[in-house]
Amino acid sequence: MLLFSAALPVASQEERIDTVIPKFLSNGYFFREMPNLPDGEKAIMRLKDKEGNSIVVINVDAPLPKSLIRQAIPREQVHNATQFLDGLNMMHEVGELTRVNVKADGTFYSPRVGEPFPQFSEKDIDGRTWTNDSILGHVMVLNLWFSGCGPCRAEMPILSEWKEQLPDVLFFSATYHDAETVRRITDKHHFTWTHLVGAKDMMAWIGTEGFPLTIVVDKQGIVRYAVHGTDEAKRAEVFSIIKECVNTK
Repeated sequence: MLLFSAALPVASQEERIDTVIPKFLSNGYFFREMPNLPDGEKAIMRLKDKEGNSIVVINVDAPLPKSLIRQAIPREQVHNATQFLDGLNMMHEVGELTRVNVKADGTFYSPRVGEPFPQFSEKDIDGRTWTNDSILGHVMVLNLWFSGCGPCRAEMPILSEWKEQLPDVLFFSATYHDAETVRRITDKHHFTWTHLVGAKDMMAWIGTEGFPLTIVVDKQGIVRYAVHGTDEAKRAEVFSIIKECVNTK
């Protein structure tokens, strides 16, 4: 579920018009009720605006007939239309990045336990470049996230506690967002790791499994743990593996 919280300018009293909150968004068109969509492969998701209003998105890989488009609510009459459309565009961008290497059979590459961590070169929020040589000899933890992932944002303060407890570990977060966006989000959620920005190549490791992806790498540069998704049990397992790696020469 995406919680998109872009702030929109508030219209003046003279500019304000009556708006409605639609129930559905299909192929860029807003509808009050479930539209009678044409046949085709459909993708379904749910979006929320910053006020908590929810809308169901049902995109179909076929053009909507003109008769259906005429039933759509004009965008200028939709409450927070820009937020919903921006959120939809962001989800499309994330989908393109995460599924770029997914094969026809659904398989994709992601760092595997027991194998060396892939070669990388990424800049952090302050412009420093990090590579495999930078992390060699250290335990490294990498957390892949994006702004529309609610569970990613929710766990950020918890992950920051790990850094306080294990100061010798290199804790990195990575996302495709730019430095300004990352700084705004991580400051708000008190996320104190080193943040890699514009890391589009790493986003392909998500594949079809979803965010976040957390990876633990030992002092020799070997992947020791990797898990998609997050909850209390998964975080406990990750933290246990990190401590094992710290205590292993």
